[in-house]
Amino acid sequence: MLTELSSWFVPHLTFIASTLVLTLMAIFGARLNRAVWVLVRGAHFIVRTLIFVALCVLAYGAAILYLIPLVRRVMLTAGSLWLGVLVVAAFLLLGLLAERRSRKG
Repeated sequence: MLTELSSWFVPHLTFIASTLVLTLMAIFGARLNRAVWVLVRGAHFIVRTLIFVALCVLAYGAAILYLIPLVRRVMLTAGSLWLGVLVVAAFLLLGLLAERRSRKG
């Protein structure tokens, strides 16, 4: 049964990894933006703008570019027996994190 569950996910692992990474970015991105804002709030408007453009392009772009294949490879190491359980557990954990973050505001 676990192998059958895993076989459903294998063709979609890139999309699953993308969803996991992007959901984490949505959950924690605002916190990172606030931290950067605290560091640059006294800077000139152009400097702040350039820093936030760099943050979006370099930090978020690099995270998407490098973390998605990494997450996919990590999920594949779970093997055909546990991959399905790992995917379901990861989405449950993300749901829990998102729900807790939404309560904090």
